[in-house]
Amino acid sequence: MSWEAKRTIAVLFIAIPLLFALWLCFNSNLLISEEFSFSDGYVMARTLIIIFTLYLFTKIGFVLFKSTEKK
Repeated sequence: MSWEAKRTIAVLFIAIPLLFALWLCFNSNLLISEEFSFSDGYVMARTLIIIFTLYLFTKIGFVLFKSTEKK
């Protein structure tokens, strides 16, 4: 795989979680479901799982991005 392709994948791994996090800021229906009565702990757990997943994707993107830098 060429370094341009790796760099594109890295930018996608950085940009997509950021866009998804912005989308969640304005549309939080994914976190709170109306069909069940959830406690605050369940909502917090779902939020923390989403934050951790977005962090991991962003971290993978930065690792790929740094590995494609020209020396």
